[in-house]
Amino acid sequence: MGTTVLLNDDQEEIQRVSRDFLQARFPSERVRELMASETGFTPEDWREIAGLGWPGIALPEDRGGAGYGIVELCVLLEEMGRVPLGGPFLGSAVLAANAVAIAGSAAAAGELLAAIAAGTTVAALVAGGDLHSGPATHGAVEATSASGGYTLSGDGGAAAGAPTADVLVVAARTDDGSTGLFEVDPEADGVRRRPEPTIDETRRAARVAFDAAPARRLGADNNTADKLAHALAVATIGLAAEMVGGAQRCLEMTLGYLNEREQFGARIGSFQALKHRMADTSLMIDGARELVLMGADAADDKDAATTAMLAAAAKAAASDAYVHAAQETIQLHGGIGFTWEHDAHLFYRRAVVSAATLGTATDQRERVAEALLA
Repeated sequence: MGTTVLLNDDQEEIQRVSRDFLQARFPSERVRELMASETGFTPEDWREIAGLGWPGIALPEDRGGAGYGIVELCVLLEEMGRVPLGGPFLGSAVLAANAVAIAGSAAAAGELLAAIAAGTTVAALVAGGDLHSGPATHGAVEATSASGGYTLSGDGGAAAGAPTADVLVVAARTDDGSTGLFEVDPEADGVRRRPEPTIDETRRAARVAFDAAPARRLGADNNTADKLAHALAVATIGLAAEMVGGAQRCLEMTLGYLNEREQFGARIGSFQALKHRMADTSLMIDGARELVLMGADAADDKDAATTAMLAAAAKAAASDAYVHAAQETIQLHGGIGFTWEHDAHLFYRRAVVSAATLGTATDQRERVAEALLA
């Protein structure tokens, strides 16, 4: 397995096109405007993103996707993190899409996956009891067979993108004790969605619960639990890539300010102590990006064990780097950095919530240790 530190021509083109589009379409003023809206995004924005083929960038062409890999998805997500982009992309195109693609059967899940890839359906993944605390393959949701179908009951916990999702993709324990993946209409009887506010106002989450809600199984494979765990590891790599993008943007903003602000007759960026702080931040970001791309390569190689370990390592490194970079941005901008009007706070809030999503840095290091001792 290699690493993709140097991007190839296609990946560089994805990076260039996505950066140009995102910077033009989502400047900070627009991000703040969307934050204040009810849903956090507009249908017009989502249609344009879908028209670029981004929701299905890492999905196979025979399942409605663009046929690229997880590396290309991570390149795109890093650019999204630089904005930072809100809306349903993480919940639908990363979490739900990977779960359906990897853990759902082609026959049962093909139509849903194609709709997610096309952007005509926005999905949210309900798994592990609470995606904010780090998921297992299923949480407290139980599936019961009923007249040719299934019903789901139990607390699904917090799910990214659930408030505006057209479809819920739910992991639940079945009658035989195994894990199953199910499709649920969020408007059906027995489904409850309660908004889950976080300090990151750019994205929406909801707590989801079920009370004999009708569901359709997306595959009856006995290995669904293992496949879903792999899908979650892939999604974790994607989230880490987005975090690297946010951290990189924080570093750039701070360097720009340090090279403009003068004190004692010199630009403060020339002060050795501040140079050291920026160098440390840059090294943290570069290390996290390296782990992200190594994990993405392992995922494209279908190496589940290596993917799981590198996903944990990448998420831990990205969490440390993003929170640190955002804190440095606030502090080194001085008085202006502490005002809500400065963009540093958009990134700091995203950093804190992202660091807790899919498991904290401490959780991730424990997973790396367990994998090394296995």
